Amino acid sequence: MQPVRVQHGIIRRMPINVHVRDVPERVHSTLTARAERAGMSLRQYVIEVLAEHAALPTLDDWLDAGADLPPVELAAPAAEAVRSSREEDDAEVLRERRGA
Repeated sequence: MQPVRVQHGIIRRMPINVHVRDVPERVHSTLTARAERAGMSLRQYVIEVLAEHAALPTLDDWLDAGADLPPVELAAPAAEAVRSSREEDDAEVLRERRGA
């Protein structure tokens, strides 16, 4: 449960602090550079990255949601569709090479 404080009769949620130790130098310098490019402090940037990550479903959640979907009926086997698409892509690449 998130800590709260009462100020002038108003309940305010207090932010939670997370301390991360032993961050590799390379990770820290990468995050610092990205924060600078975004015009943010490292703290702001890390909070944004964590919030974006937390908003994504976990792999297990994603797989569970997919398991509830009905099976898809295909007009042709999936392998045949992939093979056909690859052949079309290969033919296009060859046409572009000949034209260049």
